[in-house]
Amino acid sequence: MPQNPSGNPSLVQQISNAVVPEGAIMFWHLGQSGVVLKVNDVICYIDPYLSNYIEEESLVYPPNLLKRNFDSPISPEAITHANLVLITHEHVDHLDPKTLKAIMKSSPEATFICPAPSTTQLKTIGIHEDRIHSALAYEVIQFANLSITPVPAKHEDFFTDQKQRHYYLGYVIETNNETIYHAGDTVLYKELIDFLKPRAIDVGFLPINGQDWKRSNEGALGNMNFRDAIELSQQIDLDLIVPVHYDLFQSNTESPAFFVDYLYRNYPFQKFKMMVPGEMMVYWSKFK
Repeated sequence: MPQNPSGNPSLVQQISNAVVPEGAIMFWHLGQSGVVLKVNDVICYIDPYLSNYIEEESLVYPPNLLKRNFDSPISPEAITHANLVLITHEHVDHLDPKTLKAIMKSSPEATFICPAPSTTQLKTIGIHEDRIHSALAYEVIQFANLSITPVPAKHEDFFTDQKQRHYYLGYVIETNNETIYHAGDTVLYKELIDFLKPRAIDVGFLPINGQDWKRSNEGALGNMNFRDAIELSQQIDLDLIVPVHYDLFQSNTESPAFFVDYLYRNYPFQKFKMMVPGEMMVYWSKFK
């Protein structure tokens, strides 16, 4: 796969300088589940894995099991504009200590939201507790003009602490005009459909890497596959699907061609967007 120049300063500048049209949102894809949202003047990073922490720290065996397919499109040290960072769960490709520590230093005003059981990990990185907000399932968080509702994620199974607080979450993010759902890592389950359907989700960032015996044997927990992601979109009347969590690691990928083929054969009028790392899109709900 072609390599992107690591730490592309023009992408940082593009995000900072982008003027969001009134009533719209902008978002950029960072690879894996990483997304940047810009709504009015709020810049929100979700699950940014922008380092090579897993390989550098030899966290997996064999060493190249989670080798990156492409360089990070942005250097975390260059992120001086972050207002908000959302973390869906503590797996390192979502809660990356190296990336978060760099953002903590470069964006001193940024707030970090993560599942309540994972706040200790953020404190260990060096993030002051005043900058950390504990996310609990279904308890709405207000940040500037955003209303954020954490939703339980079933990363093969639900995982809670002794206080029944979920380790795995997704987030429904409501602006004045649009509603976004970032699934984090999850399989599809009925209660998720029931929760999302009445909320008129406009844009859904959904994993499509699925699960299989080989990856489970290597320690990878599974997610929705491309069929489940598409079927979820139909159940909740999702306007735009943005597939994620299929592109970054050699051992945990999925061909997006399967996603496109299934969609074309079964739901040819469903809107979707395949994004390359660093690509930006403007979404306007009034043009549904």
